[in-house]
Amino acid sequence: MPVTIEDLSNKLGVSRSTVSKALNDRGDVSSQTKERVTQAARELGYQPSAAARSLRRQRTDKIGLVVNYPIYRVSDFLAELIPGMATVAEEAAYNLILYTSLAGKTQGIKSLCRSREVDGIIIAWPQQLNQTVALSRLMTAEEMPHIFLPRRLPHAGLSYVATDHVQGARLLTEHLIALGHRRIGFQRLPEVYETDHDRHAGYVEALRAAGIDYDPSLVLAADSSEVDYESKSFYAFLTLPQPPTAILFFTDPMAIRALSLAREQRIRVPDDLSVAGYDGVLSSAVTAPALTTVRQPAPEIGKLAVESLLQLIAIGGGEPLQHTLPVELIARDSTGMNPRARV
Repeated sequence: MPVTIEDLSNKLGVSRSTVSKALNDRGDVSSQTKERVTQAARELGYQPSAAARSLRRQRTDKIGLVVNYPIYRVSDFLAELIPGMATVAEEAAYNLILYTSLAGKTQGIKSLCRSREVDGIIIAWPQQLNQTVALSRLMTAEEMPHIFLPRRLPHAGLSYVATDHVQGARLLTEHLIALGHRRIGFQRLPEVYETDHDRHAGYVEALRAAGIDYDPSLVLAADSSEVDYESKSFYAFLTLPQPPTAILFFTDPMAIRALSLAREQRIRVPDDLSVAGYDGVLSSAVTAPALTTVRQPAPEIGKLAVESLLQLIAIGGGEPLQHTLPVELIARDSTGMNPRARV
């Protein structure tokens, strides 16, 4: 059983009010009484109630992370994102609370705000822009500081941390063009909205800069609601009348699945087909062959998100904070010279 103020009161023969004042270093309690109370608290192993302390201070010292996307699809990215968040939170004496059952549930977010379980909320992988704006307005009305990640939100009133997805797709496409590829397949994922739009824009920019005509037949959208959509997407590229010599997949896990399927079909990567992913998760470095990818700085995204949220908490809201971080091309063994371009 936890030791209570009443236990200390009974042991010392003083009132609960006196014990409480002594523990809170109030000036209307003598130094001798404070010393007796402190000594007894140590001996009995007394720990103050966090709930009571939060009530007095009107703070919980907790940050909520709401994952607004099926967690199994983003688990690798989250594994690198959360440590960055936790590092900053712990340095500021905050705890990070993960919520996985509130995805898309406006009423659940409202309840979280009104319960004051947390001092601020991070929404990961927000919904469509109009829904995100509505959710932000709800949290603002509830006086709940909040920030979104990891995608760009084209609205001046929203706080977010994102990466430069235009740059990322452009770097990957330029890398393949430099290897002699001209028929470059590009996988889209429309369900992630601005991220999908920005990566497609980067792909188009790189083709245009190299004087390569845009071929819409090489751009295929994946539908993650389909069973085994990774395989369907891979085979859709291979069965085109003129298949690509290189494919950019939307995420590393999709590209890793493609490497496995290529082995099953006796397609040599990168000799017969170059394969690239996106995100730079740790597993991308240990595939066979190692996967070419673009690294999103997940730990840095997490750190900056918490730093920004703590700033919003400290000032009680204020002007939205919008951050876009650069990405890094990591060229590995899954991409090589276009065999048709070799002399």
